[in-house]
Amino acid sequence: MFFCLYFDFFVVILSLITAILLYKLLNVKIEVLGAIIATGISLSFGIRQYKIENDKMFKELFQEFNLKYDKKFNKTLNKIDKKIKRDLSVSIDKKRDLIIDYINFCSEEYLWYKKKRIPLDVWTSWKKGMLYFLNLPPIKEIVLEQYCQKDSYYGLFDELFPDLKGNNK
Repeated sequence: MFFCLYFDFFVVILSLITAILLYKLLNVKIEVLGAIIATGISLSFGIRQYKIENDKMFKELFQEFNLKYDKKFNKTLNKIDKKIKRDLSVSIDKKRDLIIDYINFCSEEYLWYKKKRIPLDVWTSWKKGMLYFLNLPPIKEIVLEQYCQKDSYYGLFDELFPDLKGNNK
């Protein structure tokens, strides 16, 4: 992990060591030494810029997903959860479209996780929340109905419900 955090620094150090070794062992011109060091520094800045852009994208996605979840799904999912705790046979037919929207929302989050834009620790937390709500009995019925269209969900069902593989094909 340490190496990954400071990879850009290691690139500069490696270029310096390479340049010094080439200069000492092969007597290359001083210009080659400078070119190697400049290349290392350029690569280091490129790596650092990539990390910064990746962090910015994560921050934007994180804020966007959390805002959307809070505005559109949080209250309704919590109300459904409370109703189910009181009565397992509660009907959520009027919320069917919202539940399908939630599944789509979860699949979008999963897509960005697969593209390595969402860190594992964040995905693990989100996944726990998804599984909690998607396993509630009336919601799980909708999940099972949507499973036949699982390719529309970017692999989300295979990630969340690997035990469903082979069913409903």
